[in-house]
Amino acid sequence: MQTIISISSNRKIMKSILSILMAFSLVSSVTAQDAEEIRFAKIISDNMVLQQQKPITLWGWASPEMKVNVTITQDATLGAAAMEKLGESAVAGKDNDAYSVTMRYVEKNPPRLKTQKINTKAGKDGRWSVQFPPAKASFQPTWLIAESGQKVTVARNVLIGEIWLCAGQSNMGWSNFNRKDREAASADFPGLRYIAWEDSWYKPLDEVRKKIQWQECSPQNALRFSAVPYLYGLFLHRYLKVPVGIINVARGGTLGQTWCLREELDNIEGNLMKTVLAEHDAQTAIWDNPKQVAELMKAWEKNCDTARKEHVAKVAKAKAEGKKEPRLRLPKKPGDARAGWSPPAGLFNATVMPIRQLGLRGVLYYQGENNNFMRWTRYESTFPKVPVSFRKAFGDDTLPFGCISQPGWGTFGIEPELAAVAEGYAIIRDIQRRALKNDPHAGMIATYPTGNSYIHPAEKLPVAEYASLWALARVYGKKVVHRGNQFTEMKKKDDKLFVFFDQDPVVHDRWKHIENNASWQVLPMPREGKAPILGFVIAGADSHWHPAKARETKLDNKWCIELSSDLVKEPVAARYGWANWPTGNLVGRERIPVPTFRTDDWPIPEGMNYSAKAKQASEEKIKALRETAKRQAMERRIAQMQIDLPALEQDLNKGDAKAQIESKISRMEYLLDEFKTDPWLSRQLKEYDPEFTDKLEALRKTVSELRKK
Repeated sequence: MQTIISISSNRKIMKSILSILMAFSLVSSVTAQDAEEIRFAKIISDNMVLQQQKPITLWGWASPEMKVNVTITQDATLGAAAMEKLGESAVAGKDNDAYSVTMRYVEKNPPRLKTQKINTKAGKDGRWSVQFPPAKASFQPTWLIAESGQKVTVARNVLIGEIWLCAGQSNMGWSNFNRKDREAASADFPGLRYIAWEDSWYKPLDEVRKKIQWQECSPQNALRFSAVPYLYGLFLHRYLKVPVGIINVARGGTLGQTWCLREELDNIEGNLMKTVLAEHDAQTAIWDNPKQVAELMKAWEKNCDTARKEHVAKVAKAKAEGKKEPRLRLPKKPGDARAGWSPPAGLFNATVMPIRQLGLRGVLYYQGENNNFMRWTRYESTFPKVPVSFRKAFGDDTLPFGCISQPGWGTFGIEPELAAVAEGYAIIRDIQRRALKNDPHAGMIATYPTGNSYIHPAEKLPVAEYASLWALARVYGKKVVHRGNQFTEMKKKDDKLFVFFDQDPVVHDRWKHIENNASWQVLPMPREGKAPILGFVIAGADSHWHPAKARETKLDNKWCIELSSDLVKEPVAARYGWANWPTGNLVGRERIPVPTFRTDDWPIPEGMNYSAKAKQASEEKIKALRETAKRQAMERRIAQMQIDLPALEQDLNKGDAKAQIESKISRMEYLLDEFKTDPWLSRQLKEYDPEFTDKLEALRKTVSELRKK
């Protein structure tokens, strides 16, 4: 009883608890208002697109156990009659007398959807669902009508075409991109539709919690659309000449774990994910218990009171000392762990599960940046569960899954020794590549040349273009070049490695009839034309990576790229584009980037931060590895210079023995001068060898005598 009195006496705490309980009640059941009305699920609304050539499932809520009649029609008379019952116009949007020009589509012999009706009954929870046969793509306005008793609900201006679900983090959700102002001004495509929201919850939801609405693509609306989803949809829309609907549920800063089914995360072996899940469950359990929430809020209020008192004392002290008054900083209010930013399965529960009955063509996924930050070890187990989760949710084992890999970011041209330690983007790309390698319905879309030193590069148009080419080729069977050459095998001969590549299927068909292809017809080429091939590193059994010299050649009468290094006498492994921002410049036909890859299976340093202890252990180990890598990089550069200098000298003074001798004498003089010009080193000479200075002087005289000859 005392607890109740203390809670009720604090209005702020009571208000917080009531809002939490109210949110829970909205999630756990259909509201009373919903039960009294008939409505479609929120994803089914004006201006939406239905997936062509797949069964059309419509669902929603009505009064429990009430009969529901559902109609799908392109008959304008039936649509107008239904809208009249609602007291609204049959045309979506408000009339405007102002002059305007809008693009429209001209269809020749358009497919007509025959009016169809299905009668069903709502369940005890008020939920109802019906399924219509597949339909062909059409720009003809379609009405979806649901009636129960005297109640009616209508979705108008619906089209039939292609639906893609876009998920991921900020680079998928970001709306800004280069040329946006010019692009949006001409973005008058009423057949391209877009809807977006983000949300998170600790349990699967049956309905979207946010207020959402499909929008036609117009110059005004396009300014608010996310860049990659909009541009991707636009490419498909213009090429396929069918309506395209884009559903974007991306949220910035999310981890791979939040885009998985909880049951898939539960099946991951090892302590890492089990620890993450156990901690998450413990936190959400607190918020399911009003008493514990009250205690949490009470403790927070107490801490706030303490902070206020301390602030008063700090202000008084500052005034006495004539200093600026400090700001009041209150402790952060506890957030509902059930609706965290990126918890395990959180966004999947709140955005994907509510629309799982919707027919769609595929999933475009762009995420991984946040797993770069000491979370890549977790990603090894969670990312492979992402495509599995989407396919299970939508009940389609062959659902296409396009994965956009990370753009370049960070420091360009980093030393390979450092890149091999913990360049998170390289590791994320490698995890994605390996996970999707043998998936016939998935593809990894390379985008690293589009990056820069900003984590949100504005070069989004080529990203969407590469993604749409993948979809056109792999999902729609169009004869377009959709990828760069991919690594197939590596061979070793003497002190060199030879890497072989395949070709895009369209490119292969173009040249396969020629018996003796030129290298440019078979191999990837530098983006800059006749330029050195960049981006390869090789290593011996010691796992010490060195930049590789690369050139086109033939081995066993097959074109390949030869890799070598003066400092690696017995190479065993190669990598290409292994860095946050790769220097790799290889492209296939149509200038599409060659995906990054590695031939080794050596362990990757652990990157974990699921606990303070794990984070500290990973950071300390990586710090030590980085220090070693820095030293190795310097040693390698010195060793390479010692090899390169004599060769450069020889080229510079070719055929002139006297000039070569004098050049070498000059180098000896320069080295001897370093002992004098380096103050720290000159002070150490006596400790190194008391007679060293005298020996240096004797050597200097000898070199001077050589100069005189």
